[in-house]
Amino acid sequence: MNVTIKLLASLIFTLALASCGGPVFNTVNNMRNINSTVYLKDGTEMNGQLSTTLDNSFNNTNYIQFSENGKDKKKLNVTDVKAIRVRGNYYEPKLIDQGSWSRDQMLFVKRLTKDDSRIHLYELYEQRTRNTSSRYGNSTQVEDQYSYYVSLPGQDPYQAWNVEGRHLTPNFEDKMSDYVKDCPTLAEKIKRKDKGYFYAKISFNSEKRIETLMNIIDEYNRCR
Repeated sequence: MNVTIKLLASLIFTLALASCGGPVFNTVNNMRNINSTVYLKDGTEMNGQLSTTLDNSFNNTNYIQFSENGKDKKKLNVTDVKAIRVRGNYYEPKLIDQGSWSRDQMLFVKRLTKDDSRIHLYELYEQRTRNTSSRYGNSTQVEDQYSYYVSLPGQDPYQAWNVEGRHLTPNFEDKMSDYVKDCPTLAEKIKRKDKGYFYAKISFNSEKRIETLMNIIDEYNRCR
C-alpha cells in the first residue's frame, strides 16, 4: 500500500468516525467525546465525555462541551474551569503566548509539577501540519510539537510564560534570579550560572531547559 492510499484510507476512517460521533483524540485541545473529569472553580467535580476545539485558530472558541453520564452536551466557559483530567494527566487552562503577531490563546496545558508547588511548569502538546513539495509531488505531514511554560508566584492565574520567551531569556541568570530573590541561596546559584541552574536562549536541548527549571522549582519549594 503506497503513501497516497494510506493517507486516503486514514482520511476515510476519520470521516467515518466523525460521522458516527465516536471518540476522537488528537490533542487535549482538539478532541471529541473523551472520558474526562472536569473540575470547576466552584468546587464541582464532574465525570463524563469532553469535547474541545480550542486549538482551532479560525475561531474564537472560549468554551468546551461536556456530557455528564450520557446527558445532553452543555457548554462550559473555559474561565469557569479550574482543571480537567484526561487519560491520567492533569491540565489547567492558561493564556498561551502565540508570538508577536498573534493574540494570546486560552489552551489546556499539562501540569508537570505537584499541586502545592510554588512555581508550576506546564507542557503544551500540539500537532502541526507541514506541507512539502518535490518533483514527485506535494505531501502533507503531521508533526508533534512540544513547548513549555511556567507560572510564578503572584502572577495572574491564567498567566504562563514560555520558557524560551522574553520573560526568561536572554539573560536568564538575571531574570530568573530576580523572580526567586526571596530565596537568596537559590538566587545566587542562578546568578552565578551554576551547573543545573542556567540555560541560554539559543539552545537546542529542551531537556536541559526542563531539567534546569525543575531543579530551581524543587529548591524553591524547599525554601519557605
